[in-house]
Amino acid sequence: MSTTPVTYLTLINEATYTGAASVYLNDTLATPSSGIAAGTFSTKYGTILPGYYNVKFTTATTDSVLSAIPSSDYDTLNFYTLILYNTAGGATAQSAKIYDNFSTLSSIDANYRFFNLSPDEPKVDLYLNNTIVSSNRLTADNVTTNLYNSFQPTPQGSYLITIKVAGKDSVIATGSNVAMTNGNAYTIFLSGNIGSSSTPLQVNVLQASY
Repeated sequence: MSTTPVTYLTLINEATYTGAASVYLNDTLATPSSGIAAGTFSTKYGTILPGYYNVKFTTATTDSVLSAIPSSDYDTLNFYTLILYNTAGGATAQSAKIYDNFSTLSSIDANYRFFNLSPDEPKVDLYLNNTIVSSNRLTADNVTTNLYNSFQPTPQGSYLITIKVAGKDSVIATGSNVAMTNGNAYTIFLSGNIGSSSTPLQVNVLQASY
């Protein structure tokens, strides 16, 4: 009995100034025809055949190219996150492929990482239960600093997650009673826009699953 090899892929669309986006893998549409709405993300990994793919993001309505990721390898049994985001202070869309390395996860603690994906809050601090755990985090700094894509251990439990303006006590967004359990991996990210009712500033917590 043979098993078809797969690679695992998930998507975060936080290009909230750009709108719904379509995703093409090697020029083949990989998302619904209506696109993926801005401010939404996959709740679990999907699968694709391993291989080399170029990734193109377009507007869902006009097919205008927003951003592209050059052809690269998506290897067997590896996990990847595609992120579409707006740069700090503007509506320019950029994209990135993140390798999700689960090989070093702690089995006796919960594991987390944090992304700042809000273009309107270009520098923030992250607090877990009122303790600062990550400071001066720039919009999409995990794209250029791979260390931020690694998971960090924290004791399992129910957390109050607070994101503040860097160096100040000004709260941007909070998430309460967020359960994180041993051996699991969680991506915490800030998303949204100041004053928006459709894509408000908020804390998102994505537990890795497939």
